Amino acid sequence: MRHYPNYPFGLTGLLACWLIFRSTEVSSQGFDLVRFATSDSARIEAAFFNVPGERAVIFAHGAVFSGKSWYFMAERLRENHIASLCIDFRGYGNSTDGSTGDKGLDITGAVDFLKAKGFTRISLVGGSMGGAAILQSLQARPDPVICSVVLLSPASSLAISSPDIRKLFVVSRDEGLYGRVFSAYTSSSLPKELTVYPGSAHAQHMFKEPYSDDLQELILSYLCH
Repeated sequence: MRHYPNYPFGLTGLLACWLIFRSTEVSSQGFDLVRFATSDSARIEAAFFNVPGERAVIFAHGAVFSGKSWYFMAERLRENHIASLCIDFRGYGNSTDGSTGDKGLDITGAVDFLKAKGFTRISLVGGSMGGAAILQSLQARPDPVICSVVLLSPASSLAISSPDIRKLFVVSRDEGLYGRVFSAYTSSSLPKELTVYPGSAHAQHMFKEPYSDDLQELILSYLCH
């Protein structure tokens, strides 16, 4: 388990936060908008950052975000020659509901979309609601192509039982879901890591904090391993 020290705030820190937040707003160029159906007939729209190769990452957003909130990470992965898919969950953007409310099926559908494109090593990254959907999907239908998972404050305490999946849990020390995240981490099988940052920022809101650069590098190094 890694704990990070408190970061300095004040006017300089606030300005840094603002600049980091602005840096996550990226151009809409460089990807294709794609759509795929889930097993319960939802229609999911996603931004597909295509890169030839065997590796791809699925990004799953939190409840107050959309797929666009992950574009900045998708562009950084493309620089590292890794494809990615930033989904809009059912009920968000142009994605439509299915016959159930199971957002885990949106993750499963995204995995199937990438498998059909020929990707054989797929990672999953999700914050809060998106993290919970990933955990639901892995419980319902484990898939051998999934090699790693990164969860930012997942809104679920479900465990990941597969020893073939590398697992990184990230949480803020003083946030309300810390206990739930710690439970998911301790209940999951090895290999696994837990990184704890200072403060109370939740999930993707952590990218607005002064440690955003460190968090981005942590995620990228884990995905590029």
